[in-house]
Amino acid sequence: MSGAVPAPEIRAEAAAWVARLHAEDRDAADEAAFRAWLGANPAHAAAFEAVDRIWSDVGGLKDLRTGRVAVRRPATALGRRALLAGVGCLAVTGGSALFWRSASAKVYETDVGEQKHVALDDGSQLFLDAQTRISVAFSDTERSVDMQYGRVNFRVVPDLKRPFVVEAAERRIVATRCNFDVRCEDGQVQVVLIHGEADVKPAAAGDGQSQTLRSGERLVASNEIEKLDKPDLTRILAWQTGYENFDKEDLAQAVEEMNRYSTARLEVDPSVAGLKVSGVYRVGDNGAFARSLAKLLPITIRQNGDVLLLTADSDP
Repeated sequence: MSGAVPAPEIRAEAAAWVARLHAEDRDAADEAAFRAWLGANPAHAAAFEAVDRIWSDVGGLKDLRTGRVAVRRPATALGRRALLAGVGCLAVTGGSALFWRSASAKVYETDVGEQKHVALDDGSQLFLDAQTRISVAFSDTERSVDMQYGRVNFRVVPDLKRPFVVEAAERRIVATRCNFDVRCEDGQVQVVLIHGEADVKPAAAGDGQSQTLRSGERLVASNEIEKLDKPDLTRILAWQTGYENFDKEDLAQAVEEMNRYSTARLEVDPSVAGLKVSGVYRVGDNGAFARSLAKLLPITIRQNGDVLLLTADSDP
């Protein structure tokens, strides 16, 4: 980060925070206080990054996290230098640096039935589907997105110095200029490359080779299993236009998808869960969806409190 050098007292505060974040008894109150400190003054973030750079220049010491760290805020310049040196040693573990990235990240989240457009600082555009949560953090070397769950369309602008990286379900997707969808749920990630190309590899270093995706390709991965194909993009991307496009989908799965977009929940009796659903349906009105299905399939709609139950047709 460029700009004026942080004042010595602010650097001392930053160093004290690093020590506190490494303490074994660090708790949620400490983390909340750290976030408040970051937001109180733009110079605080600059000071923390300056200390971070000092850490990266200090090497040769290992396993310091196995011992308890107790550091008081220094009252003198000499004390501050000693603390900064200690902080540099602690940086070998990377623990507080990881928390710094987490604390400074912007979190974007959607609920049931909610979709959201997000414009990032670099000009990249995101479109979050319903029931999605991600955090975004930019540094001098990388633009990173931690995708916890849900589905997002990414339109990435190029930046030769900072690749755009999405981590989801133990996979790391590295992009430059491209348009792609990522869906993450139940330990599985689905990456659909709409335009351009991106590399997908295990998030853990050395766990596997990189897979390059090009326009029109989809990669579905979970644990050690990977499947690459070229699906019908019109059907796969229908969610971006407010529709779901089913092609011989199990009724239970179709209902699960539709429930992402409506607080009026549908449930499926096991006796009809395997019935196949095809067609294009507008999301957000589960009542209309159920009524349409009742005309096409041998099912009956029953009201159960706030839930619509789809069960076998009772007519002979």
